[in-house]
Amino acid sequence: PSKNLKKKTKNEIRKDNLYLSKNFQNIEITPAGKQYLEKIVTNTDKNVYAFKDNVSQQTVAAAMARLSRRPDDMRITLLDEFANSDDNDEQLLKRVITAYGDDSVQQLAGLHLVIENASNLLTKKIEWGRLAAYLEQSTRYIYFDKKDKDGKYKYFVPDGLPKDLASQYVEIMDQIFKNYSKIVRSLTEHIRNHSDIKESERDQAWRNATKAQACDVARALLPVATTSTVGVFVSAQALEDMIMRLLSDKTAEARSVGRDILSESRKVMRAFLERVDISDRGVLTISHKAFVRDSSEEIADKYLPPNYGLANEELELTDFWPKNELDVAADILYEHSSLSLGDIRSEIDKWSLENKKEVIDRYIGDRLNRRHKPGRAFEKVHYSWDIVCDYGIFRDLQRHRMVDDLAWQKLTPRYGYNVPDLVEEAGLIDVYEQCFDLSLSLYSMLQAAGYIEEAQYATLMGHKMRWKLTFNARQAYHLVELRTSSQGHPTYRKIVQNMYQKICEVHPVIGAGMKFANLDDSHDLVRLESEKRTKQKLNKLK
Repeated sequence: PSKNLKKKTKNEIRKDNLYLSKNFQNIEITPAGKQYLEKIVTNTDKNVYAFKDNVSQQTVAAAMARLSRRPDDMRITLLDEFANSDDNDEQLLKRVITAYGDDSVQQLAGLHLVIENASNLLTKKIEWGRLAAYLEQSTRYIYFDKKDKDGKYKYFVPDGLPKDLASQYVEIMDQIFKNYSKIVRSLTEHIRNHSDIKESERDQAWRNATKAQACDVARALLPVATTSTVGVFVSAQALEDMIMRLLSDKTAEARSVGRDILSESRKVMRAFLERVDISDRGVLTISHKAFVRDSSEEIADKYLPPNYGLANEELELTDFWPKNELDVAADILYEHSSLSLGDIRSEIDKWSLENKKEVIDRYIGDRLNRRHKPGRAFEKVHYSWDIVCDYGIFRDLQRHRMVDDLAWQKLTPRYGYNVPDLVEEAGLIDVYEQCFDLSLSLYSMLQAAGYIEEAQYATLMGHKMRWKLTFNARQAYHLVELRTSSQGHPTYRKIVQNMYQKICEVHPVIGAGMKFANLDDSHDLVRLESEKRTKQKLNKLK
């Protein structure tokens, strides 16, 4: 026994370590060790503690990676293996992640990442992954007619275009942005001139709200080539997947940014990204992604006819499960019973409809605000949608990460567009529609020249597109009640209100629980009250 203990001590505790004292029975932290720990953790003796900013995420992740192999308090592991060690944590992570493929360790560290000057085509590709947080410059609150130091509007020009085509691309894009500038500024003035708000109440909140209303309408004229800044917080595992997804993409912009993200991220967490360009690991995965995409595209082109006619309806509930919403009662009661799921279902089958409905009503509960949501049993219930809407609506709704089956088709101007009433009221229809004519012209030129992927940059946010997604009932509560709120964009509010009504048709009990769904159609200065509330909150902080 003493021989075994000695071997364990030799392997796990450095003899020259001033931070730990060792005896036959246990390991204790010395005063020097406690002083060292006070610099990196929030407490040295309680069961719950957090790491301070002056310790790297790489060190934290490496120490946590040792949890499955060491029986000690993790603070002892930190003092024994990582204190004053510059490279031990990186070497451990390389061994665990690259050699052993322990993906769970990649979930223990995250990175704040910024991508500047990303086209809207690229931002949606970046934001495809569920397991990350994203923020980008909003087309609803910012005027996008500001030029850079070189006198250029904020839009992306694809590399590799022939000189004449590139020249036409820039010329048409410039004209679209000039029209956008005229529209957004004129609409702001028109809205303010026709506002029924008293002069004495036209404060900063009112100015922000009127600007937002103009931007809401004018953003339809912004090309998908429009660039913005994207902020990302992502785990190392999700970051690796994002990079490989971008590197396998068909657009040169995505592949270029994927390489840049890999290069810059390695400066911060190199050990987590060792596998990306290893031939039989990341490179193989990238090739597989590209092969699957190209093969599926080839099959679609071979067997499916193109059809860009108007859709039968903007929103179609293509499938839902279960067909009888009361079937979820068994899943609700499962954690509160000792029976198997099958036995619970058998018992519930004997119940009356009222008793089954009572289970769901009790589970929904007396909701006091939209943040009071049903539990995870509602994740068993799913709704699948096929949607035709403008790209701006897609941008907003695509931000919901906790969905399944999210996919969209190539962008095209051929599904058409709508002209907002406000544009007609302001006498700006000709300028507005000219942008769509210019877009179609540029799109056609790019397609005719063989630049199929690049042609998408020419489409406008007001152009309709087709996409699909599936979400569960728990997510439906969040999405429906948030996106029908009065300050939401009127166009996506209409789509989500329609979703809510279709859910109520097939699952009336679940739908009835969405008591904060807002079906009001009023949208005049819908941001004004929100802006006033924000101002009041800021004033309280002064």
